[in-house]
Amino acid sequence: MKIFYAVQATGNGHVSRAIELLPYLREYGKVDIFLSGNNANLQADLMPKYASKGLSLHYGANGGLDYAKMIKQLALKRLYEEAKALPLKAYDVVINDFEPITALAAKLQKVSSIGFGHQASFQSAFVPRPLRKRLIGE
Repeated sequence: MKIFYAVQATGNGHVSRAIELLPYLREYGKVDIFLSGNNANLQADLMPKYASKGLSLHYGANGGLDYAKMIKQLALKRLYEEAKALPLKAYDVVINDFEPITALAAKLQKVSSIGFGHQASFQSAFVPRPLRKRLIGE
């Protein structure tokens, strides 16, 4: 089986999960990795077949997201072109660990993908939500 595994590398969390999951995925077939972002600093032998600068998160002095800096560095045309170029139809399964370019590529190419992680849980109506909904929060 050919497996496309997209990993968000804007920090160490998703990369550390990939390090642990990769040996198990390889038991099921050949795994090609797409690494998106460049803020991780873990030493990992992930050997990505595909890579992107991605859509990186930036943090302000107080630890919260710096939305102004994120919007300033947003390169929508590049992200769209990268999404169109990913050959997802060549794979039997597409696995996405909170990686936006592959999510867009799957939608554009009408390819099913498996998303996982904390953020994916919000697809369920059973996940508790705050009483007041924030536009930028969900």
